[in-house]
Amino acid sequence: MHWKTKSAAFRILSSVPFGGAMHHFLQRHVTHEWPRTEAVLDELIVAARDILSAAAIEGRLGEARFLEIGAGRDVAVALTLRMMGVGSVTTLDIERLARIDLINHSASYIASQLGVPVPSFASFDDLAAFGVDYRAPMRITDIGGEYFDCFYSVDTLEHIPPASLAEVLAAARKRLKTDGITVHIIDYSDHYARGGGASRINFLRYSDSDWETHNSRFLYMNRLRHSQFLEMFAQAGFQSIDSDPFRLNIAEVPVDELDAKFRAMPIEDLATLRARIAARP
Repeated sequence: MHWKTKSAAFRILSSVPFGGAMHHFLQRHVTHEWPRTEAVLDELIVAARDILSAAAIEGRLGEARFLEIGAGRDVAVALTLRMMGVGSVTTLDIERLARIDLINHSASYIASQLGVPVPSFASFDDLAAFGVDYRAPMRITDIGGEYFDCFYSVDTLEHIPPASLAEVLAAARKRLKTDGITVHIIDYSDHYARGGGASRINFLRYSDSDWETHNSRFLYMNRLRHSQFLEMFAQAGFQSIDSDPFRLNIAEVPVDELDAKFRAMPIEDLATLRARIAARP
């Protein structure tokens, strides 16, 4: 499907009653995005290992409390971290998207890959008893009086509007323990490039006003670049900020074809497609 067709479909679904249910139906029965494929789950297992490595919580992992935003429909990363020994994971979503059947599907495959017993969940109470507390709809700004060892996300921060993202990072800093850490894997690429006939930096060709016509609640992209994220972490009060960016070959970036806003940015920013950011309060 051409990316502009997909964009138009998302805008229509965003404006009609039961658009969320229709979106899930299409993902499940037309595009077959759910349940997740083994290849996608393998990538999330790698992401969970990366988060755990960056968090560097040694000796007390079984007592550690992790906090996630952007849980998704199957809470796969939270399940993986729990099976890797994290004491508990509280995972949030602004909409209640998770489904027990999808959770069981992912849990079965992840457990088989990690060589641990396969858990089975009949309800969200069972999931909580396992150590994964799914809360939705809930925002991190709604949490009070709880403190965590690690706040993380996978492919989530790029979907949050800049003003809201500043609130998220400020709230996260308050919810982290003094020796806590925040770890985020961020996808800076154009998500319509996934089978939509677009390049991975296609969306940098458009002005803010032009691109806004392609954003919807089902696929919003803030288009912030790597240096802008690092600056937002610093402004929220995080220090010792470490990042591990993955970039296109700079020669592959068609700078002259990009919108003036992006042409003025360092080419390393334009070429960055993905990064892991880790920082401490």
